[in-house]
Amino acid sequence: MVFPGSSPLEVPTGELTPALPAERKTLNVPPDFSIRSVDSAASSGSGYVSLNEQQKAREMTKLQHMIRDFVMEFLQGVFLDAVLEDGTLVPCRCHMDPKLQRLTLQVHSTTRHIFLTNIQEICSGKELRDLRVTTPLDDLCVTLVMADDQCVSFKFNDVQGREHFATCMKVLRLALD
Repeated sequence: MVFPGSSPLEVPTGELTPALPAERKTLNVPPDFSIRSVDSAASSGSGYVSLNEQQKAREMTKLQHMIRDFVMEFLQGVFLDAVLEDGTLVPCRCHMDPKLQRLTLQVHSTTRHIFLTNIQEICSGKELRDLRVTTPLDDLCVTLVMADDQCVSFKFNDVQGREHFATCMKVLRLALD
């Protein structure tokens, strides 16, 4: 977990024991998830795709199903790899409350609650370069930046996993405005 100054989730690395794979429900990325981020738009030219009404409706339905599945997973709880300030990865159980207003992060016996309305930015990929953090982050990380300038970063196995998490979190955050 990345927090400037004192961290409520600071766990000495000597105490970290990975959970058994059978205990860890991880986030599922839909097989048909396609990446449409700043990173992919920059590499494909203009970044704009013209869709007709039928294609828009199909894309909206896909997005709604993706968000629904993401929410169902987070209501049950999933494990993500949180990035500590020294770059060490630690298994973090993440779940949301039924009203989708609060994200709860748990590392061993330490718990932190984050209200989605307190999240000011959700940064991934090239956007991470603009953050002023000392934590070693790379293109597979997503960082949630809170209103008080504290942040938490997660590392994913691939760009699709990273963008799936970032996209869903952005949609949920925007829905609260």
